[in-house]
Amino acid sequence: MNLGAVVSSYTERAIADVIMDFLAANPACADTVEGIEQWWLRPQGIVPPRELIERALALLQQEGAMMSRCRGGRIVWRAAVRGA
Repeated sequence: MNLGAVVSSYTERAIADVIMDFLAANPACADTVEGIEQWWLRPQGIVPPRELIERALALLQQEGAMMSRCRGGRIVWRAAVRGA
């Protein structure tokens, strides 16, 4: 999936792919679910329900592609560090 691609059918996998495309172009980015929704997805015209974003992030975490950390009482997501 290309950055800027419109996702017409919101599925966990489709949202996960868009998130990974964003991280491929911006590997140092990290954000909360709200930030991912507002800054990673919405500018591309992708506005899925927040619950679906959370499920996509959980899928990516299960696959080892993303990791989460608690920072200041908020969960922040970023690409998993390979080999760490």
